[in-house]
Amino acid sequence: MEIQIPWQCQEILDRFALHGLQAYLVGGCVRDSLLGKKPKDWDICTEARPEQVREIFRKDKVILTGLQHGTVTVLLGGMAVEITTYRIDGEYEDNRHPKEVFFTSSLREDLSRRDFTINALAYHPEEGVIDYFNGIEDLEQGIIRCVGDASSRYQEDGLRIMRAVRFACVLNFQFETGTEQAIRQYSYLLRNIARERIQVEFDKILTSSWATYGLQMLARLDCFPYFMPEICHTWQFAQLGGQHQFDVFTHSVKAVARVPPVVGLRLTMLLHDIGKPFVWQEQDDRDCFAGHSGVGAQLAGEILERLRYDKKTIHQVQMLIGQHERRLTVDEVCLRRAVADLGYEGLRNLITVKRADVWAHGDDMAKLPLEVFDEMEALLEQIVQRGDCCSLKQLAVSGKDLIALGLKGKEIGETLNVLLQMVLEDPSRNTRAYLLGQVKEEKL
Repeated sequence: MEIQIPWQCQEILDRFALHGLQAYLVGGCVRDSLLGKKPKDWDICTEARPEQVREIFRKDKVILTGLQHGTVTVLLGGMAVEITTYRIDGEYEDNRHPKEVFFTSSLREDLSRRDFTINALAYHPEEGVIDYFNGIEDLEQGIIRCVGDASSRYQEDGLRIMRAVRFACVLNFQFETGTEQAIRQYSYLLRNIARERIQVEFDKILTSSWATYGLQMLARLDCFPYFMPEICHTWQFAQLGGQHQFDVFTHSVKAVARVPPVVGLRLTMLLHDIGKPFVWQEQDDRDCFAGHSGVGAQLAGEILERLRYDKKTIHQVQMLIGQHERRLTVDEVCLRRAVADLGYEGLRNLITVKRADVWAHGDDMAKLPLEVFDEMEALLEQIVQRGDCCSLKQLAVSGKDLIALGLKGKEIGETLNVLLQMVLEDPSRNTRAYLLGQVKEEKL
């Protein structure tokens, strides 16, 4: 079985061979190549000790990535390749990192410490694929299976729980029974994992082609309580009355799949109704959720801050959740006012969110008025193309003009906002003469 590898990797393997040292491509690059995918990274493992690696590549740029764990990065021909010495991990004390590592000359021992069989594959052009743990068979059958004892693998590194779900949904694979049972048994270990690390894996799940599958697995395997407990309230939380056919969680994960695979948009759909269980009231045999958008925006902010998301993402998600019940119509004035509040990109995203929200109400899409969102988008593009004034920056007059007319302090801002409202209703009013005339004549 032959894999096409970059010339830089071949050069590295050849240099090790010239020194009589074993070296193999390993892990994800082998897995992805066998699946017919283009690897994002190319990693090499070798029997060479770190000091030998540094000596062999002394004329090249070498970065000491993780010297204590035997890893250095070699920059060759504009490509970064991680090279790691065969190793055996010592005792794990924090369910994440080994207390110490021991170098070994055995490729098999090195591969035996890895998480899943599909990642415990090595390759050399002269030897083909090295597969000690039936990883190729698991790839062919679409199975996620731990190397060795699943319980031990998760106790060593709790992040492997998130990685297992990530691989399952990114590849659309199923869990081997023992691997799945151990996830449910040891999901509590996620509470010991750095929030930043969980966020990275969660984003990959969220933006995968099978995000709904991954999110449902996280719920079914009891993972959410340890990094996003608020969402547990939506699980099987019914929505009686109205057009909803699904509980809040099911509705939310279905909506996730209906927006582009962008982190901010998918977080919005997952969390857009998270406030419902906290404001629920029953009225006339119907479930009512008055004010859930505002509560949801607040909860989403707390969740995303805890998971160490950046401020821009948090602001975007909170804004979209807070606005997702906003009434939009296929009307120029309505859309211009929305642009004034949210900006063009913000309104485009809000329309995307509202379409996904409506779509996820039920399975019978034929009865849902989804075409109205297409009409909104078309009308918004006309507004953009015409260059209609939708912000104070686009007004034909400025604060300096009002100061020249004798306005002071707060009345300047208040007057500009009144003028903007006039222009939002009729863009043809956005001329210097008309606006200054209004200020003079109406004494705004």
